[in-house]
Amino acid sequence: MSLCLVQKRVCHLIYVIHLSKFISLQDQNAAVIRVSLQNSASANSMSLRSAEELVVGKILSPTGLAIAPNGAWLVATAGHKVYVARTSALTAGFTKYVSPERLTCLAFHPLEEYFATGDDKGVVRLWYCLNEESVTNVEGVEKKTQTSLMHWHAHPVSTLTFTTNGAYLLSGGEEAVLVIWQLHTGHREFVPRVGSAINTVSVTRSNNGEEYLLGLADATYVFVNANNLKISRSYSRLKLGTYFMVQS
Repeated sequence: MSLCLVQKRVCHLIYVIHLSKFISLQDQNAAVIRVSLQNSASANSMSLRSAEELVVGKILSPTGLAIAPNGAWLVATAGHKVYVARTSALTAGFTKYVSPERLTCLAFHPLEEYFATGDDKGVVRLWYCLNEESVTNVEGVEKKTQTSLMHWHAHPVSTLTFTTNGAYLLSGGEEAVLVIWQLHTGHREFVPRVGSAINTVSVTRSNNGEEYLLGLADATYVFVNANNLKISRSYSRLKLGTYFMVQS
């Protein structure tokens, strides 16, 4: 997991590194690290080099890492916790919020200051903790905050994304059903039987207008028209293990 953040014309790379690479394969500890990059110009080329490295905090079993669209907030999900930090004060570390269930995915609202998570019980939760009063890091203290719940999935939520106008939240998982949540009314719409479990969902634009792109567990990509919620086309990748070579 990695992200790019630009502040005051300086490019920062934020990424998660699993400490198991240095400790043991059974260890699920990880660290969120910010690396500040600077231009390194030579006579023939220009490249970026690492100028400063900051460990924002350690997390356990990471499942999500995202920066708010306005660049003000960094959020990570790991285990039963949400980790929140102001990007302008990453040296202060994370403020931790507790989730009743293990978190599986994360998405920021494109226009408003809140985010959504999915968990392993199929619950979608909206978190309203992105304000100066709430995000105050106290060592060893885990907080609770205002949230709202939406529940349809019977299995863990694998992926979440908001539409570009922020009016809808899309979710998918093992049920092979795309769920479209209308946020202001709570109304749900469904695209059932997409062919396989949904691993990823994103919003794209094409000649057909806005579409939802689903990445399925069987290595297929499916496009869903946002206007009529019909599958418009699909593409399959090469499935490793399906074919084999016979040598004589």
